[in-house]
Amino acid sequence: MGGYYIVEEYISWEPNTVIYKFGDQSDYAYLLEKGAVEILSENGTKVGYVNAKEVFGEQSILLETPRTVTAVAIEKSSAVKIPKETLLKEFKESSILIRAILRSTYLRLTNLNTTITKDLKNFFDKYH
Repeated sequence: MGGYYIVEEYISWEPNTVIYKFGDQSDYAYLLEKGAVEILSENGTKVGYVNAKEVFGEQSILLETPRTVTAVAIEKSSAVKIPKETLLKEFKESSILIRAILRSTYLRLTNLNTTITKDLKNFFDKYH
């Protein structure tokens, strides 16, 4: 796998394994090495997918919030498990511009996910 200097631990999941749930404490981010992970809103609406070589779980750590989504492995998957402290150290060592851009982007994504989830719920409530 890797060659990443941030490696603390590798972890693997079988299909349909819940990696973390909405509202969980944010202790780790993950760098997906292989497989695929589905991202679900609080009510179970699919809001995204994570593929190999992508990071997930970092948003709640950087925003200092509980998990805002649920992550589920949808196929056999493995990842580098990145502790909160390691991620925050890397983040703090980046430039102030990069930190500001990331924070703004994450806040926009969180607001967008909330809006989409509410809109979908309203649509289904209206037509079903």
